[in-house]
Amino acid sequence: MPDGPEESVDLPAQLEALKAVNQWKAAGKMAIRQNNEAVSATLSWRYDQPDFQFRLTNLLGITLVDLRYDAGDAVLKADDKVFEGNDPQQVIAQVTGWQLPVQRLLDWIKGLPGPTDQYQLNDKQLLESLAPGPCKGCGEWKVSYANYGQVDKVWLPHALTLTNTQQPNTFIKIRIDRWTL
Repeated sequence: MPDGPEESVDLPAQLEALKAVNQWKAAGKMAIRQNNEAVSATLSWRYDQPDFQFRLTNLLGITLVDLRYDAGDAVLKADDKVFEGNDPQQVIAQVTGWQLPVQRLLDWIKGLPGPTDQYQLNDKQLLESLAPGPCKGCGEWKVSYANYGQVDKVWLPHALTLTNTQQPNTFIKIRIDRWTL
């Protein structure tokens, strides 16, 4: 895992560079825990603003979850079932009961806070943690960041954890092995 820059970065320039990243791919691992239930999977996430595809596969390469958002249509396939809607956040809530701020998460994964988010910086002036400001479904999550690596002159996190502040035993850990911009 990368360990970040040797010197502090220029935060305003970093945030502008992150805002300009509207196409990316992330590959790695994801672990999800809710109370005593846990699952880990291989992650493949592609974003081409505003569309995205998010896929989790198991050790054998079998798709566990495939969520696609394309031209205003969200389709989630899981457990041999198909769930559809026009808002990926609503589709995820329908299937899991979780309120995940999908649109905000597309920025958070890059280490880009929203305009109302409260955040702490590490000693290199990159996001260390983030507490969402007012937004639908955001209030229950806190994001922690680690292991920044530089990709095409932009510092991107390679490890982040989303923790449900109402249920501390509920969290999502993401480890990104490869970013492609």
